[in-house]
Amino acid sequence: MIRKLFEIDRKIVEEYLKRNNFETTFLIGNIKYFGIENNKELRRCGDYYGYFEKGKLKGIIPFYNLGSCIPHYESDGAIPYFTEIMKERNFKYLLGMRRIIEPLYENIKDFKPTSKASDDAYYINKNFKEFICSDIEIKNYYELDLDLAAEFLVEASKIGFKRDDASIEEAKNTLIQRPVEEDYLFAVKNGKIVATACIQTTTDEISQIGGVYTTPKERGKGYCKAIVSMLCRRIIERGKIPTLMVRKDNTPAVKAYEALGFEFYDDYRIIDFS
Repeated sequence: MIRKLFEIDRKIVEEYLKRNNFETTFLIGNIKYFGIENNKELRRCGDYYGYFEKGKLKGIIPFYNLGSCIPHYESDGAIPYFTEIMKERNFKYLLGMRRIIEPLYENIKDFKPTSKASDDAYYINKNFKEFICSDIEIKNYYELDLDLAAEFLVEASKIGFKRDDASIEEAKNTLIQRPVEEDYLFAVKNGKIVATACIQTTTDEISQIGGVYTTPKERGKGYCKAIVSMLCRRIIERGKIPTLMVRKDNTPAVKAYEALGFEFYDDYRIIDFS
């Protein structure tokens, strides 16, 4: 059976997430800081549904206000239930470990037109190797003019991540609606922002890095590598493991991350629906 989850379900939800901590980092972080029940005013709140077998929670599928769906299941019995609810819900992004996402995607692709699908890898870092770049100054978003930081995020969304719907207001909310440990860092060169990266989500054991982008004219100089290195240092100092996702065909980024000590963990998929 499948049903909506509420705050009263927190104990069984947290037990499930703990069993699958590397694969459910977005769910863990969002539930920890924003709760299980939906607040439409917050982008990282959403509706959570649970799949049960013999009374035991065996899968969770959330639909977040920011437009993403990040399912996870321990039993293939969840697939037909998740498929049916996904056909009914509006969402733009489907993401997660490839072995979780592919069966669901195959069942809904004829009902939801796809604009693109990425072939990614999930990396973890248990052997950190620091990298420092002296050409830039790395600052937190709150040390910068909010409008300028937001404008750079819009550029990153449109050029780096091919999102045509990015807006200044959305970018500001991305920066402002963050738990304290979710650092959003920018590289500044000669007073101008040239690169960025952030901690997308954090749990008691893991912090996931994302949003990595360098403006085209400044690429190949190690600026994002330096920001990711600083984020790794902060994550490790907090007693956690740095993780991230990267497109398999993005050879420069893969090489940079591996040079920092990241190692392959599993295949990852991000589906963008039109």
